[in-house]
Amino acid sequence: MNKMKLCGLALAGFIGLTGLGTITVNAADTNTESATLSEVKHDKDSKEAAFDEKIQKAENAWKSLTKEQKEDIYALLEAEMEDEAKLLDKMVEYKVLDKSDSDRFKAFKTQKLKKLRENGEFPLMKRKK
Repeated sequence: MNKMKLCGLALAGFIGLTGLGTITVNAADTNTESATLSEVKHDKDSKEAAFDEKIQKAENAWKSLTKEQKEDIYALLEAEMEDEAKLLDKMVEYKVLDKSDSDRFKAFKTQKLKKLRENGEFPLMKRKK
């Protein structure tokens, strides 16, 4: 019985080693370049910097809008929020969400839009500081 277990273990080890050899050879034949972690981090940082620059431009453009133009955008956001409320109500009807969760989300969105309007803030996203 022990000999059979030992032979099974040896066979499994041999198959495993043979399989690893094939993977190594295939990987070497692809001629792909790999990136170091510092290169990946640098790329991510440069993408974030470019995104932050775009957000800053958008915020500056937002500041140059008239009150009427800003109100047009806030009205569209309010219409979008009303559509989301209908969606949440339907999800409550179909028992996908609890009514309390739906009500809490709607209250949060309403309060957020109210605060944006009162302060004249840029409605899309804030840059990380």
